Amino acid sequence: MGYISRLRELARTARKTEDLDSVMRRYFVIGAFDGALTILGILFGAFAAGQLTEKLVIAAGVSGGVGLSVSSLVGAYEAERVERKVALGRLKQSMLKEPRKDYISAMRFAAMIAALVHAISPLLAALIPIIPFILIADVGTAMAISIFLTLSFLFIMGAFMGAFAKEFILYSGLRFVTAGLATALIIYLIEKVI
Repeated sequence: MGYISRLRELARTARKTEDLDSVMRRYFVIGAFDGALTILGILFGAFAAGQLTEKLVIAAGVSGGVGLSVSSLVGAYEAERVERKVALGRLKQSMLKEPRKDYISAMRFAAMIAALVHAISPLLAALIPIIPFILIADVGTAMAISIFLTLSFLFIMGAFMGAFAKEFILYSGLRFVTAGLATALIIYLIEKVI
């Protein structure tokens, strides 16, 4: 069996036995939400401090995105590895025998894929608010477009989750936007007090 065929088989088994689709969806949303709100927080903090510059946003945004990505990768992998090891121990105990090797491999594969999704999603989401500062010279215009793009991204992500859960998508999207606005307001107020 070739390498690609082996990966396909691992993915197929992990989707069946480890609920991989659900795990990836959760980790994507958690990571993307973290990435978007972290950079939005950097923007509002810099704005409130009177330090909003293109260089600061790009440097802090990329650094923050990379930091979130690495943290998410390691944290998700370790959490998934431990949880799956515990689940494997319980399975061994209930079956009174060793599970098949393909099942054990699928568990490991699921932990790695979950970690990769959780690592990539905050980095991608962190780039959204940074892009206007790369493309637009005027910092005020870049800030306005960045806020609009970030809130739009949050709305789309919330609407997607709402549609998936068969909820009212406008309400779900607005819940995500409200969380983004509340975060921005809290950060802005904290910066003003400091």
